[in-house]
Amino acid sequence: MMVGTLEKFPAGIKINIDYINKELEKRQMGYGRGKRMSIEKDSVDIISGLWKGVTTGAPISFVIKNLADNTEKEERSIPRPGHGDYSAFKKYKLDNLNIYAERNSARWTSVITALGSISKQFLNHLNIDTVSYVYSLGRILDENNYDFDFVKENKNIHTGSPNEEYSKLFKKEIDNFLKNSLGGKIRVIAKNIKPGIGDYSNLFDRIDSKIGKYFFAIPSVKGVVIGAENFHLPGTHYNDEFYFENNEISRKSNSAGGIEAGFTNGENIVVNVYAKPIPTVLEPMDSVDLKNNNNAKTKYIRSDTTAVPALSVILKNVMNLMLFEAIIENFGTGNYKDIVKRYQEF
Repeated sequence: MMVGTLEKFPAGIKINIDYINKELEKRQMGYGRGKRMSIEKDSVDIISGLWKGVTTGAPISFVIKNLADNTEKEERSIPRPGHGDYSAFKKYKLDNLNIYAERNSARWTSVITALGSISKQFLNHLNIDTVSYVYSLGRILDENNYDFDFVKENKNIHTGSPNEEYSKLFKKEIDNFLKNSLGGKIRVIAKNIKPGIGDYSNLFDRIDSKIGKYFFAIPSVKGVVIGAENFHLPGTHYNDEFYFENNEISRKSNSAGGIEAGFTNGENIVVNVYAKPIPTVLEPMDSVDLKNNNNAKTKYIRSDTTAVPALSVILKNVMNLMLFEAIIENFGTGNYKDIVKRYQEF
């Protein structure tokens, strides 16, 4: 089983467990997922932090049970290229590579999905919302820049795309690589965040530092870009100019992705995430048997063709968790109504 704990969660919030379980279900529904997803039926069992369904301010702890057994009954000594088998073996010196496979498994992302789903139920009281979508999968790139509401209304849960035509292209790409694996790119957007959240006094309290910490913690994530990726533009075209209208200061663009100097700036936070192909593939790859140093071929282990659509669900919840942490650090904890008041007066 897997256990998650969320500390400093405000008191007084009625937790919707069905919502948490629905997010866990979405994580498992991506096109290209493997057989394990048909076995696991994830749901949370909250064991602390609630009284009659309402948060108490104590740490919220929960359990997610594993239903699928480890399919590898025999010891493995042939490491998979791209996986943690070899590097973990060099550190811990345990002969059976199955030990490292379970610890390196992305299975634990069900926990961070649940943590983000709980965090979102606090963010709702601040009118903060998040979406995510897949804009690249394998060789297919969708260069459309969709707005928040369009993604929220049209996202296909199986492909992660809000565009029907690209959903078809993504599915076809996955079908063409069933003996292989595919990476891709995911865009995560958060809106209605006040400017000034974060800090630059401590470099690791910067919002962009937190994004790096949380997003790079997810297996297969190899790159994170905040805001527009058109870095070839000169500063006069890239920087987000101000203007004053209707008694408020606004921006002409959002190249910065909602973050400047470690603080939120009031615009949507936009994070583009690059995910590599899964290391376990059906087609054997060249490796070495660590028992005798003979050249060998990898053995197939149960896996997915791609986890990119699932990552769009996971990373949205990573954003929720990161924003929860940043807001609690800035406005303190206690009863959620007091925190909402402090946030609104900020």
